[in-house]
Amino acid sequence: MLRYTTYKGWNALSLSNGLIDCHVVPDLGGRLMQFSLHGHEYLFVNPALESLFPERIPDKPWMNFGGEKVWPAPQGWDGDGYWPGPPDHILDGGVYECNTENNLVTLKSPVDKRTGLQIQRQFTVNPDVATIDISATFTNKIDKDIRWSVWPVCQVAVDEQAVEQSQIVCPAKKDSKGNAQYKVLHGLANNPQYMCDEAGNLVVAYKYIVGKVGTDSADGWIACVNRSSGKVLVMNFDVADGAEYPDGTSLQVWTQGEGATYSRGRVNIHKSDRKVNPPYMEMEILSPLVKLSPGESYDFQYTISACTIESGMCIKAASKYGVTVSRIHTEKMSDGLHIKGEFGFFNGGFFRMVMDEEAEAKNIKNRVLFETEVSPLSPSIIDIPVDESWSTEKGEILLSFRLYNFKDDFLEEIEKIKIGK
Repeated sequence: MLRYTTYKGWNALSLSNGLIDCHVVPDLGGRLMQFSLHGHEYLFVNPALESLFPERIPDKPWMNFGGEKVWPAPQGWDGDGYWPGPPDHILDGGVYECNTENNLVTLKSPVDKRTGLQIQRQFTVNPDVATIDISATFTNKIDKDIRWSVWPVCQVAVDEQAVEQSQIVCPAKKDSKGNAQYKVLHGLANNPQYMCDEAGNLVVAYKYIVGKVGTDSADGWIACVNRSSGKVLVMNFDVADGAEYPDGTSLQVWTQGEGATYSRGRVNIHKSDRKVNPPYMEMEILSPLVKLSPGESYDFQYTISACTIESGMCIKAASKYGVTVSRIHTEKMSDGLHIKGEFGFFNGGFFRMVMDEEAEAKNIKNRVLFETEVSPLSPSIIDIPVDESWSTEKGEILLSFRLYNFKDDFLEEIEKIKIGK
């Protein structure tokens, strides 16, 4: 459902489907200001700037409102080919033209002569899924070639009551030992927030220390996990293998906090004062660097999705349909062998364990052995006792774990395992 409303004192458009409510504010640089799942708000909104508007005056400091927005990359202050913001009173702080059609919101920025860009953003929400689909289109509006990357930046709130329970997780290329490879872009080289999990992912565990880290990966996802509440927010996008990315990274994480960074030719001190320097984290994804001739456009599509996992846990992987806390595996229990796994799903629908088509016994071909309803509002914890009646003549069975929506449309095969001899 699309409706006009207000959010924190700003005119907004709300896209909702009973699971999520998304507030888009055209007057604040086309921001997605809030994304909530059943009342749980994920995005950081600066409390000091609620209901205010950018001061579109040269040399005025940046007003960081929060939310999710799109910038051009690479960022820098070394001349043409670098975006010297923020502040940027056109692309980041300008008033975006707004059009609506059915369940689609389209925003268009003013033309920025400095970068040569006009940015168009489109937002849509579909039924029964805790996902907003977003496209960001860069169009060259000047009479010479330009080269930019589309750079969505999503500021996420941290739990004030359990700050260190907030983590950002993303896949990374691995070294010979299987550890995540990453590069520190700002702040401490030995920042204690950066670590590698057992799956080889980069994990940034928030400690209110300023810094930025980037990594490259063939898998296009990044997630923020509130381990206290079990709430998860995920950005999904496509990575172009072999393409050139700003700083050699397709994923970046910023942590706001105390410490020092170097940019704009000077050392910047970030005070340990949570009123003037409020805590938040940023999930940042990037498109490849793309050359645009005059009048040419480039479209970058991505999604933002939410789900719930068991509190105290973290995730190991993500897809366009959900997150994995623990992969499907077998475990010996006191009453026999069990099949277990833990997930969080963006869709409402059904999780099924079926006898795979490769099973030879015709009478059990594609037989549904287990089914449970899933929802973004609750963890999906799988614990299935193995039944001896499932066996085949070979004594071995191939099981497929599949996700379906409420219309019974097949969405994704989560995993496939063999059990038996």
